[in-house]
Amino acid sequence: MSQSENDNQEKVLKQKLLDSYFQFRSPLPENGYIQENKTTLQIQDELASMMHVGDLDIVEYLDDHDYSFITEQDGTVSWAIWRQA
Repeated sequence: MSQSENDNQEKVLKQKLLDSYFQFRSPLPENGYIQENKTTLQIQDELASMMHVGDLDIVEYLDDHDYSFITEQDGTVSWAIWRQA
């Protein structure tokens, strides 16, 4: 398998993993969902046991799926995420 084919396969696997992780999450509040904001690093850490997903991969995925930023009470910035309860 060529390097290009390996890169493509890795990209597809990362996409599938992120799709699965966000299957029961939403960028907007919905009935039955609770707010569960996370940083890119928190998401990366939760996925690490499955495979390494780079921070840029996560940022691009969230941006492509209309997730936005929220400023937390302590002044840090997280992704605004709502999770099915």
